[in-house]
Amino acid sequence: MSTAGAPRIRHGVDLVHLPKLRALLQEQPRFAERVFTQDERAYCDGFPDPAPHYAARFAAKEATLKALGFGMTAMGVDARLREIEVVRKGTAPTLALHGRSAREAERLGVVSTSVSLTHDGDHAMAAVVLLTEAPA
Repeated sequence: MSTAGAPRIRHGVDLVHLPKLRALLQEQPRFAERVFTQDERAYCDGFPDPAPHYAARFAAKEATLKALGFGMTAMGVDARLREIEVVRKGTAPTLALHGRSAREAERLGVVSTSVSLTHDGDHAMAAVVLLTEAPA
């Protein structure tokens, strides 16, 4: 079977331990401001228990970095995480990429993104798929 001209898929997945993220949010109040956009914080803070929603979004940010081919390095992690935004329009979440992350997605030929979030018990998970243009 030939794959010439077929679009390419880049995938990332991440799992977050909710108690660890909850403690981080409580112990470092500025963490949410450094990592999440204003709209993400407003969405999460609109729930009686915002931690699971923050955890799912954090997982989505890390999964996106993996799909883009970036690792979690010490240099500029908070800034890079803020460049990846989980947006709620209607019922399904979507991704908006900004700054270096958007430029890297453009360089890779990303034409669409998909994100799936879930949280249950002590864990939150996200899966991200980036569809790229077929190579010339």
